[in-house]
Amino acid sequence: MKLNHRQLEAFRSLIETGSVTEASKRIYITQPAVSRLIADLEHAIGYPLFLRDKKRLSPTPEALALFDEVDRSFIGLDTIAEAAKEIGTFRRGALRLVSLPAMALDFLPRMIAQFCQDKPEISINLQIHSSQRALQSIASQQFDIGFAEISTDHPGVISQVLYDAPMVAILPKGHSLLERSVLVPQDFANKNFISLGSNYITRKKIDAVFLASDITRKMQIETQLSMAVGNIVASGAGISIIDKITANSLQNQGLVEIRPFQPEIKYYFQLLIPSHKPLSRLGNTFLELVHKHLEEMDKRQEL
Repeated sequence: MKLNHRQLEAFRSLIETGSVTEASKRIYITQPAVSRLIADLEHAIGYPLFLRDKKRLSPTPEALALFDEVDRSFIGLDTIAEAAKEIGTFRRGALRLVSLPAMALDFLPRMIAQFCQDKPEISINLQIHSSQRALQSIASQQFDIGFAEISTDHPGVISQVLYDAPMVAILPKGHSLLERSVLVPQDFANKNFISLGSNYITRKKIDAVFLASDITRKMQIETQLSMAVGNIVASGAGISIIDKITANSLQNQGLVEIRPFQPEIKYYFQLLIPSHKPLSRLGNTFLELVHKHLEEMDKRQEL
């Protein structure tokens, strides 16, 4: 027995409207076409579905029983159609993000909160890992979008610069160096410097600048996260140099003050995407929001 969707659609419409005329209007075909579809359906199943009394059609008990099954199927199709609509308008879907802490502790949570405001049915999973772990996770297609400090030529990953900016000096409120508009290595001589761990690329870049200037800092405290560096600085235990996104977050919270640092030390945030898995429209829309906010922060000179 072969039934087609159009036959069942005509049958359902005819039961619900009670009229061939109304059924034809509902599914946008002619009245003879509706009658033909019903006749074909009856032929396919082997028994009549309607009693014909002149121009009036009355459903048989078998038709009403069949309608219950057909209606359940169409309700399922309606649900699928609604889901397809919601997916197309970004009201449903899933997005998996993996990021280094510098972006994941403040900036990305704010982006996610804004992105989800008018999208109650979407789900977003944000995992926080080291840049190397984020890279590995994207290469294995465990996540849709990654944010890292390191670039890569891995064949399974598309890597591009998301944002680059000079690193900045951060100081606690009321520090004497705030009188200066720009800080240089000599300003840090013999001062407590809160540093990242020695295995970090950024730490090596900063150390190289001070080594080249023959400046000695007091290296009493080090930690693995730039946000932790900022909070230690805020407590008055020392000063430091970190990326602008983290520094901006800390300054917005009223924890530290920012000053430019010379010579310039560039910090690069990398965007990572699986090369063998196209990014969804939902993912692209999220990235548009991220880019927009980074551009706006630059324009407001908040970074």
